[in-house]
Amino acid sequence: MCRAICAALVMAVTLASGLDAQHNDSKVEKTIELTRRDGKLTFIEHGKDNAEPITIVVGETVRWENKDKQPHTVVSTLIVEGRPIFSIGVIKPGEYLTLLFDIDLYQRAGGRPANVVTLQYHSDEQGGEPAELRLLSAARR
Repeated sequence: MCRAICAALVMAVTLASGLDAQHNDSKVEKTIELTRRDGKLTFIEHGKDNAEPITIVVGETVRWENKDKQPHTVVSTLIVEGRPIFSIGVIKPGEYLTLLFDIDLYQRAGGRPANVVTLQYHSDEQGGEPAELRLLSAARR
């Protein structure tokens, strides 16, 4: 019985942490495509022509789709307590991973009620300019 309770607690903490991406089909509000432009890896919101900051609201899920021919990870440049605020596992060519931007992640990034937090991220496998997300608290929606 104790073992089952401990396992349930570990699963709950892991799911609530918001640090790791999940490969699921929950409601996705934004899709970001990893693609190459002029030989450089670029992060472009689905349906847009150019890379630009992407605005999301706390509680929304973002999907990163790898349109490149190489596998990539997506990692926040913001480090909190020695770890990136978010880190997405390896996305193989043609696959995707999703991440829920929950209130816990927003607060760890320094977010306050009715505020905006800017998060930059990049691929560990590719140098270049980081991409940018603007995360709004639900009060600003």
